[in-house]
Parts: sequence; structure tokens; C-alpha cells
Amino acid sequence: ATPRPISTPPAILTTPAPSATPSAAPTVPPTATASVYTWPVKGEILREHDIETLSYDATMADWRTHDGIDIACTAGTQVKAPAGGTVSDIYTDDLMGKTVVISHADGVVSVCSNLAGVPNVEIGDTVRTGDIIGSVGKSAIAESAEVSHLHLSMTRDGVSVDPLDYLPQR
Repeated sequence: ATPRPISTPPAILTTPAPSATPSAAPTVPPTATASVYTWPVKGEILREHDIETLSYDATMADWRTHDGIDIACTAGTQVKAPAGGTVSDIYTDDLMGKTVVISHADGVVSVCSNLAGVPNVEIGDTVRTGDIIGSVGKSAIAESAEVSHLHLSMTRDGVSVDPLDYLPQR
């Protein structure tokens, strides 16, 4: 399933109360600022984001690109929302398993895959950075040869981006 875009209401102009200064300009309310990101799980990076170079995939026994990062962690580890936003989709992908999609205010969409069972969130829920959204599972058959991990991918304005460009340095 394709992540659903979150529509934002148009800015509303407000007119200040009449004053002695006739040239007072209308003000625009502040808009959402860039999201603050956190690591959804702690662990070693097993496989980095690389959509330009083919790398060998042991599970599929072929060469392919990788649209996210795989973070090693024990099955059952709680997964945190990488940033605040709205849960825009939850689905089971044939290859990547149980997946939660979060749309953020800055045009970035986080996709957490290889989750276990039923997530802790529902479509339409608002989450804050670090809220628990689910736990790591073994549902990604396309990456089943790897040790237990979370697959995290991100897009910005529909284009794949490296999650390491958004997550804080360790």
C-alpha cells in the first residue's frame, strides 16, 4: 500500500486589533517546524541505505538495492516512533512483513517494517517522538536470513532518503 499524504490546513491570516499605527500588517500563525528524530530501536546497523549500488542479499540470493537501514535487535524489542506525526498506514507487506507508516510535518514519511503481530497504534493516531508503536518481529520474509532486526526506510516528498541523515549521531 502507498502511504497516504497528510493534508495540512491552509494558513489563516489574522488581522491585528485596530491601533494607532494604520500600517500594521496581518500576521500569519506559525507553521509546523521540522521534526525531531530518535532511533526507533538501539542496535548495530546490519545493512545501510543504498539505492544506487547493488549489494548481495543472502535471503533472496540475488543482488539488489536497499531502501532503508536494518537495525539489529532482539525480537520483541519495543519500536519507538522515529519522530512525531500521524500514523498514515498499517499493513502487511508480502516481503517486508508487518509495517507501520508515519507521516511527519516536514514531508518525511517513516516506514517501520518487520514488526510483530498487532502494532500499538491505529491508522489516524497521532504519535510523538519516542512513542511505542509496536515491537520487532520476524515478519519480513525478504530479510529472514539476517539476524533479528527492524527495517526502517524513509522518504521525503516521495523520494527515498537515508534514515541516517535524520537520526541523531550515536
